[in-house]
Amino acid sequence: MKQWWLRLWTSLLLLLAATPVVAQPARILLIRHGEKPESHDDPHLTATGRERAERWVGYFTNAPTRTPDVLFAPRPTKQHPSVRPVETLEPLAQALHLQIGTPFAAGDYARLAEQLLADPALKGKTVLVCWVHQSLPQFAAALGIQPEPALWKDDDYSGIYLITFEGGKAKLAATHPK
Repeated sequence: MKQWWLRLWTSLLLLLAATPVVAQPARILLIRHGEKPESHDDPHLTATGRERAERWVGYFTNAPTRTPDVLFAPRPTKQHPSVRPVETLEPLAQALHLQIGTPFAAGDYARLAEQLLADPALKGKTVLVCWVHQSLPQFAAALGIQPEPALWKDDDYSGIYLITFEGGKAKLAATHPK
């Protein structure tokens, strides 16, 4: 009789070990960096972009479901030296006493998406990512949104992709705050 229980217990342990652990955040918010200068040589926000970054603080702190637990932006590189995504998040990071994670360059959005979906420390959290607008539809797709959203408009600095997960499946709500 003991062997029967031992076999059952071993089978259960093997089954549990083979079951993937879903570590999805509760929600992921994707935004674009604030306004940029006409000169593509300047990697910083304009005065208008800095004002928008300040306004994001009120937007993201006025509702518990929007208040991020974690912030991410692309790491500047020689090929993509823009610091606009980091500058966009800095006022919010200061208000919430959070660090801005910059583990990947702008072209590595798929690697960040993979990390966000697999990191058990992010399970149930609200994650805010500020990225370059050209990659936002592909970023959403890498997070599981199908079909991939339409291209982000060049003049859209206030849009948000709100991605939630129901039953392990990604759902997209595109929003524009007032």
